Amino acid sequence: MTEVSMTRPRPIIGQKYTTQDGDTITEISFVAYGDARRYVELALHNADVPGFNAARVIAGLEIDIPEPDYLPMPRGVGGMRGGIGKSFTMRR
Repeated sequence: MTEVSMTRPRPIIGQKYTTQDGDTITEISFVAYGDARRYVELALHNADVPGFNAARVIAGLEIDIPEPDYLPMPRGVGGMRGGIGKSFTMRR
């Protein structure tokens, strides 16, 4: 008997993703970005998609997985935003 692997499509940064049964906005964020906390950005970006509701994702909606302005680094340290509020001086 041959074993068949059934895999679900994965959300990929910079591409459209069609939501599947059982998807949640935090799961989509985690798979795409590696950080479930990015769901807010994902929800705001797709707010104009007809039928989209971040609290209850329904199957069959085509949403965007936008390019982030930064990606989280290991151990939760923010990427480019890590330096916000700090001042730097140039050495000669």
